[in-house]
Amino acid sequence: MIFMTGATGFVGRALLQRLLERNETVRCLVCNRLRRKLLEHPHLTWVDGDLLWPEGFRSAFEGVETVIHLVGILVQVGKGTYDRIHRMGTEAMVKMAREAGARRYLQMSALGTRPNARSQYHQTKWAAEEAVRGSGLSYTIFRPSIIFGAQDRFMNLFSKIIDLSPILPIIGSGNNRLQPIWVENVVDYFIQTLERGETETKTYELGGPRIYSMEGLMNLLMSIKGKRRLKIHLPMTAMRFQAALMESILPRSPLTRDQLLMLEEDNIVTDQATSQDFSVTRASLEEVLPGYLKSQSV
Repeated sequence: MIFMTGATGFVGRALLQRLLERNETVRCLVCNRLRRKLLEHPHLTWVDGDLLWPEGFRSAFEGVETVIHLVGILVQVGKGTYDRIHRMGTEAMVKMAREAGARRYLQMSALGTRPNARSQYHQTKWAAEEAVRGSGLSYTIFRPSIIFGAQDRFMNLFSKIIDLSPILPIIGSGNNRLQPIWVENVVDYFIQTLERGETETKTYELGGPRIYSMEGLMNLLMSIKGKRRLKIHLPMTAMRFQAALMESILPRSPLTRDQLLMLEEDNIVTDQATSQDFSVTRASLEEVLPGYLKSQSV
């Protein structure tokens, strides 16, 4: 029995589908009843509950052997802060997993997570990791770079900008490096972890086969879509001011100062341990992107 959070998210949907194809029995926590219409399966049970109030779904942990915790946020809204969702949410899941006697615990973190990180996002992801490492559970933690796929919010956003605007904005120098990984490959790592004892009590960085600068990614997108756009570099100082303004007046800002801090950093794999413990053939952007971006062009 697997208990899973974040099953309605981008990675969660792909992972849930793969688990069901393996005939795994899965219980998924969901906070919005309407989302339960997304998928029905005889081996799938949706559990209504609040991540921060685990007592409300304690009975759903009966018989659970593996916990997969994927929940995370990129923007803080109201009470949904990084600290509450990342740290406190993870602490709640760890507690429930331990009390249920779960054998395995898999945690989704993020590349760039580290002690003394600049961004609140990475700081709280680190606090969540520490809760997992100190839990006494047999855990595996994954830190992926940017995840891409047909329903991602990153490559698709810039694809739409290229379609609709003659100008392509690039924040800062565009020299920051990224190592995008296909969502199906992220799922590959999670699935293989269920079968490989050597992955227990380890943390893995996940990235695709190639490293790109932000500007290089934009060039690749334009090449795939067969379009040329005027690239405008937006000074980071000006963007910080704009982000602060939007944060002060909008309930959900499309750009935050915390995100800008992360954009100033490289987001690439520095630890090669992943390749030693897994057998995943990673797909490149060039292999996957044309399959879904061209069909979306206007």
